[in-house]
Amino acid sequence: MAASIALAEAKANLSSVVRRVDEMGAEFVVTVRNRPCAMIVPIPKPAPRQLRAAGALAGKRPVASREAERAAYRQALEAKYVDLP
Repeated sequence: MAASIALAEAKANLSSVVRRVDEMGAEFVVTVRNRPCAMIVPIPKPAPRQLRAAGALAGKRPVASREAERAAYRQALEAKYVDLP
C-alpha cells in the first residue's frame, strides 16, 4: 500500500522520496489539504531482451545445410565463369 505524504513534505524531501521510490520500490500518494492528488511510483523495469546467435537476422532466412550452401555457391561460380575463354 502506498504511503501518504503531504505536498510540502514531498517538496522539502524530494530527493530522498525519489531515492526510496527508485531503490526500494516505495509508492507515495501526494496529498494537498488531506486530499489525494498525485502518486509517485517507480517506472517499471523493461524485461531483458534475449539475443540469439544470429542476432537481429534470426529467423529471417531459411536454414540450409552446409552441403546445400556449398552446392549453391558452386553453381553460382560455374554460372558466373562459364563464358570465360
